[in-house]
Amino acid sequence: MQRSTLTPTVSALALALVLAPLTPAAAAPEDAASTPSSQQVTDQAPPAVTDRMIVKYKTQTPAAEAERSVEDAAAAVDVPEAEEATEVRSTADGAAVVELADAVPTDRAEKLAEKLAEDPDVAYAEPDRLVSTARIPGADEETPEQLGSVAATAADPGVPSLWALGNLRAFEAWDTATGRGVTIGVVDTGFASHPDLDSKVIGGYDFVSAANLGNDGNGRDTDPRDPGTFSSYGQCYAGSAATNSIWHGTHVAGSAAAKRDAYGTVGVAPDATLLNARALGACGYGYVSDMADAVRWLAGAPVSGAPAAPKRADVINMSLALGGSCPVTLQSAIDTAWSRNIPVAVAAGNSNAPAIDYAPGNCYNVITVGAIGSDRVKAPYSNHGWAVDIYAPGHHILSSANTGTRGPVAPSTKFDYGTSMATPHVAGTLALLKQKNPTLTAAQYKQAILDSGDTWDTLPGGKTLNTHDALYITKPAATATPAAPAPSYTTKGAIGSLYTRLKGQTGAPTSNEKPVAGGAYQTFAKGTIYWSSATGAYWVRGGVETAYERHGTASGVLRFPRSDEKSNGIGGAYQLFQNGKILWGSAHGAFALEGAVGAAYAALGSEKGALGYPISDKQSNGAGGYYQRFQRGTILQGPQTGAHAVKGEIKNAYARKGSERGSLGYPTAGETSDGAGGVQQTFQKGRIVWTAATGAHPLQGSIAGRHAQSGGTAGVLGYPTTDEAPTGTGGAYQVFQKGRIYWSPTTYAQEIKGSIGDAYLALGGTKSRLGFPRTGEVTRADRSVVQTFQGGSITWRPGGSIRIDYR
Repeated sequence: MQRSTLTPTVSALALALVLAPLTPAAAAPEDAASTPSSQQVTDQAPPAVTDRMIVKYKTQTPAAEAERSVEDAAAAVDVPEAEEATEVRSTADGAAVVELADAVPTDRAEKLAEKLAEDPDVAYAEPDRLVSTARIPGADEETPEQLGSVAATAADPGVPSLWALGNLRAFEAWDTATGRGVTIGVVDTGFASHPDLDSKVIGGYDFVSAANLGNDGNGRDTDPRDPGTFSSYGQCYAGSAATNSIWHGTHVAGSAAAKRDAYGTVGVAPDATLLNARALGACGYGYVSDMADAVRWLAGAPVSGAPAAPKRADVINMSLALGGSCPVTLQSAIDTAWSRNIPVAVAAGNSNAPAIDYAPGNCYNVITVGAIGSDRVKAPYSNHGWAVDIYAPGHHILSSANTGTRGPVAPSTKFDYGTSMATPHVAGTLALLKQKNPTLTAAQYKQAILDSGDTWDTLPGGKTLNTHDALYITKPAATATPAAPAPSYTTKGAIGSLYTRLKGQTGAPTSNEKPVAGGAYQTFAKGTIYWSSATGAYWVRGGVETAYERHGTASGVLRFPRSDEKSNGIGGAYQLFQNGKILWGSAHGAFALEGAVGAAYAALGSEKGALGYPISDKQSNGAGGYYQRFQRGTILQGPQTGAHAVKGEIKNAYARKGSERGSLGYPTAGETSDGAGGVQQTFQKGRIVWTAATGAHPLQGSIAGRHAQSGGTAGVLGYPTTDEAPTGTGGAYQVFQKGRIYWSPTTYAQEIKGSIGDAYLALGGTKSRLGFPRTGEVTRADRSVVQTFQGGSITWRPGGSIRIDYR
């Protein structure tokens, strides 16, 4: 099948930047003064489309059969772009990479993957998504930042501008290790020829499989040099602007291991060697399947069609970012490296968002790196949160480059920005650690980085890399006393199949399979897999599992899981169950949503709606009803009223009246427009109305009835400006925009307003001789207006005169 370049035909609205969505307005940059310019910056991400799928079969499957299964699934879920499919190659772990007839939005590709996974012969299926470099575009015009004095431990002329190495105390660390004998593998755009790098590169391979992204006229080949990431109009995606080359891989390699000489700059590990795994091409984009093969190759695993690496890497650097969960294909490759004691340093991403929403930073068995500036403050673009393991210098970093705007011209140096620039500082530090002590496990190298990190008031909740100290807390691995053999557990059936597909993400089994509620479960080091005939097998873990256990797991109200845990795209995660879902947010944790309360929450837009995330489980109120609290409100469920949300100022007014145990009772509906420019909500025994000008106030009983008779909020009195209150004389009153309503047991509810109302209040209201009003205003034949009270009357005459008559 002949194919054009990947230029999807979907509309511009469909071209959402999946890899680096713009942060919400509320999440403004944390340190605007540190940005490269006055504009907010973020990753330059590919569109949310792909023209490839990855399908792993449990047994070897002919290409024609693989293509047919994709086409059948595409027809079943109405993805016509996939109804003509061609297998283009296999990944290193045997998965088929299948090319579609045209690009498809990734959300529809996910549906196609879910359909494919229903086939019992399929181990897993997922879109082969596009990945991008984790740098900040358009930031290479900055002028050099001279830092005054830096220890002259290298002759390179760029040393005075290498604030990062001074910050890390790397010059001092060279007294102990320089990276000699250690090889850093770099998965990136490839390296341009450069005096700081050429003699250090011991081999490489070009893993860019799509010719249109290669910029070198072909797909994979043995030349891993960077021909430039330049692009023409529309090459990156439909309507994309032409771009110049960024020399990203060259810059990353220089920060990690540029040699000490009389040219350019110097890297953290100046005597380390480099393996060049080119996997990103034009626009800085590449496919997940290519990244995965590059990682496996660097780890010394065989990759079909590629010669073996001259030696396997000791450390791997991945300065790239991908929105969404960690792809199974990439996780499997990372696990291969980690199991061979090769630590993998990865960029957190540049969207000023939780790093847990970006791969490979959210993959297992990686060291996720955020970016700081020279002030040790988080760079405004850097992703953040608990998924970031360590922060390193990534802001205004000088390193190797090239002067070419398209293909390479001449070597140079330049400043660049991003978590891409932070990551090689960690990779270089790992190379120093490897030289000093080559016998540690990957997990021990990671722990050394974390244990030696510095804490700062300027970076609450995070640690910054300290290259020098990392070398001095490591010790040779002690010979451990042999432990008693651990119990041996086996997996089987659907649970065993899922365990195999997850490639060890669950950790080892910690029990055998056990029955539960008509199904089965098995515990693992990092969660539990549940199975039922109605739902199949799914893994439950982390905070979601904690909430699931609170609700009785499969024996409780939620029953069995029916989906994997998924990112919600705004910093949280969720998992679906037979009778509800569990939603996790970083601020408060995980809580279940089920029944009428869960349905009401979904109707309001769930966590993306007015209420935000849940901050409690559903609870009984002890009076026949239930409630659940959220960030911006509460949902109440009454015995006869159903479940409805109460939020904002209406919630505050409701609380003043005692909530559901008070005089209003349960809500009977959600908020609605009152038709007069305000908002109202009805309750069993009244309603609450709100406007921005008056706030929220309840209307109940006889006063509410009189207000309605006068035309309600659109009538002569307008909106209430106070709650109902006692008069101190045996009755009650409420103030409105254009008058008041008074009530007593003998006079009932009457309104006063205008000049008569002003005169009445001037006399002292109900505490005057007039007492409570007995009627409303009455207009006489002479156009005068009179209102009678318990103790007399007030008359208004045309012209404005007022007369008081007492009994």
